[in-house]
Amino acid sequence: MTACSSAPLVVPVPTFDAVPTTSAGAPPTREAGNPLPDTCEDLITSDEASALFGLPVDSVAVRTVLGTPSPSVGRLERMTCTYTVSGPAPTPLQGVRLQMIIGAYRDTAAAHEQHERNVADQKAGASGTAEPDLGAAAATLVEHDAETVLLTSVDTLTLDLDLARRPAPLSPSDLLTDFARRVLAKLAPDRSNGPSDASP
Repeated sequence: MTACSSAPLVVPVPTFDAVPTTSAGAPPTREAGNPLPDTCEDLITSDEASALFGLPVDSVAVRTVLGTPSPSVGRLERMTCTYTVSGPAPTPLQGVRLQMIIGAYRDTAAAHEQHERNVADQKAGASGTAEPDLGAAAATLVEHDAETVLLTSVDTLTLDLDLARRPAPLSPSDLLTDFARRVLAKLAPDRSNGPSDASP
């Protein structure tokens, strides 16, 4: 076990009652009015991810890939966020830990239809499924042998999270639900409330 001289970073769970803010200093890399941010760090920072994984600060690197529209399914934007663990985390914990894919669609129906397709694809060969409470968001948790996937949809957005199985302070389902709440609090703050938001 690698020693860490830094105290653990405490990351509070959001309460979803604040009006979202925008970054005035961010460069206008895309057209105004797009529902998705420019980088994944705007959703979950590397230090925040390190804390959620129970790892030392600076253990997680975040990579952002902006996808292209897909008119055939009504998708306007796509963002892929990859969270990779490296040193100073112990070697057995290193590697790609979480991939998060966010899609913005032309309307709620298109987003929901894509969500249903994603759920059907993930359920093939799954070892178990559940429906966690994410407020107004539709949510399905799918268990596989080496990974756990959480697929959600709210309004014109889809949010899919794929977590590799490695030791963490929280169970895979609780960890993914925590990630999803934090992201939805920024992307859809008026629609992410749920009774479990008050958990510590």
